[in-house]
Amino acid sequence: MSCAGGGAGARTTCSTRSFSKVPPHYGHGRRFKSSILPYTGNRALLSHHLGDMGQLATEQAMLTALADYRALFGQTPAIVAVDAHPGYRSRALGQKLAEQQSWLLETVWHHHAHIAATMVENGWQQGPVLGLALDGTGYGPDGTLWGCEILVCDYAHMARVGHLATVPMPGGEKAAREPWRMLLSHLDNALGVEGASKVQAQLCALKEKQVDTLRSMARAGLNSPLTSSAGRLFDAMAALVGHAPPSMSYEGEAALQLEALAERAGGTCAPLEFGVRMREKLLEIDPAPMWRAALHRLAEGNSSAELAWAFHAGLAHVLARASAQLARHAGLSTVALAGGVMHNGVLVSMLVPLLQSSGLRVLMPAQVPAGDGGLAMGQAAVAAYRHRQL
Repeated sequence: MSCAGGGAGARTTCSTRSFSKVPPHYGHGRRFKSSILPYTGNRALLSHHLGDMGQLATEQAMLTALADYRALFGQTPAIVAVDAHPGYRSRALGQKLAEQQSWLLETVWHHHAHIAATMVENGWQQGPVLGLALDGTGYGPDGTLWGCEILVCDYAHMARVGHLATVPMPGGEKAAREPWRMLLSHLDNALGVEGASKVQAQLCALKEKQVDTLRSMARAGLNSPLTSSAGRLFDAMAALVGHAPPSMSYEGEAALQLEALAERAGGTCAPLEFGVRMREKLLEIDPAPMWRAALHRLAEGNSSAELAWAFHAGLAHVLARASAQLARHAGLSTVALAGGVMHNGVLVSMLVPLLQSSGLRVLMPAQVPAGDGGLAMGQAAVAAYRHRQL
């Protein structure tokens, strides 16, 4: 298997010999960073970036692109693969096309698609891998919003074996745009409401915010879905150290600022330690000890850059430790990395050597985007494998 592609906005073409005996089909991306991937014969072509499927113009652009690629390949799809989230416009469009064109519809879980994209790009054909998927949010089989997941994956199946502990997203989608909301949620979880209330007055990110209203919403489960998101964890830490805007102007803004801070520090302090525990037969990464330690260091006068570096280092260490433990238990020796957080150079530069020192082979995304821009590749790969087995 080989891929050829360029920079942002470029198309990526992959050879997919292991999936050659399947009908022509395509993956359908997700709402944001939407792309399509016509998959026919032994070739797959990841389209140019199409944009937010919440916009009518983007939907029309997708339909136009699909018509263009059908003409380019000279074949009509028989299968369309879509994200499992019931609310995504890309899924609704895929369902509509399947009904109109009498195509088969395949539903693929968000994080399964992420890991499958890395597997197929690396030509993986040797059975299951341990998948480490870190991103903003993606709909999980349990109805919560996943985002820091350790999975056992092959092309047909996905099993969750570990994850970040869940916290509420107060205000739902607003919490993805306003990092202070996730800081409040994580501090309440780590310290309890009474403990968090004692420190919130000292934190600029939480001053003059409607924290009582949000806490009431979270307690009632009102517009406060549970999430294990790594992206939202980065947002919260950026808010703690004072380097997150009150409302982000683009996706990942707070996390990018936190990464830049960490680069500035250059490894001058000890990692912030996360907890690990087993709950309901799943390994759960507990950020509560990390938050308590971060607040202590902040009170002692540690700089924002030092805390940013210590956070990245702590997360890398706990992910490597958890992955090594779960890989041994599952009898696996390869880990595949995926999800938008894997664009973070500071985290990846720490994480990969730690995984390798544990004896794990690491599969990385390269030509196919690690984030949602590569989802269509994973969706199409999963659909191709399922139908090759029929």
